[in-house]
Amino acid sequence: MSQHPNKKIMTELIKKQWSDHSIYAAIVNEKMEIVATGKTTVQETLDPTAHAEVNAIRTACKLLKTEILPINYWLYSTFEPCPLCSSAIIWSGLDGVVYANDPRFSGELPDWSFIKCRNILEHGADIHQVKLIENFMLDEIKDYFTRNCV
Repeated sequence: MSQHPNKKIMTELIKKQWSDHSIYAAIVNEKMEIVATGKTTVQETLDPTAHAEVNAIRTACKLLKTEILPINYWLYSTFEPCPLCSSAIIWSGLDGVVYANDPRFSGELPDWSFIKCRNILEHGADIHQVKLIENFMLDEIKDYFTRNCV
């Protein structure tokens, strides 16, 4: 059985965000291995749905040749999944979500999580129940969006 949350996995994603300047997400299997990663590519692809979480889910599903991810697969994200991503998490069959940062620390950027991830997951529980771990390793990422504003 998986042990979540995992500091090594989140540390890797947080380092990628700090160096690559994009929100990152990963799909993690039951052995605590990263199966797929995704970063936000909305501007590069001109696709408003190309969020890190959706990109990670798409990559994992293609790799595994399935539209529903296996049991005990989790998503890790450096930012709270927005309503779009939270819905994709439910539909993809992920068993859990671990995220680091949240909109309190997004600086001047819009509040992508205008409906909290936990609310979407609670409302979608009849479709698929998803466990949630919020603000994991928050101190390592919370200053990301405000780093140039000081």
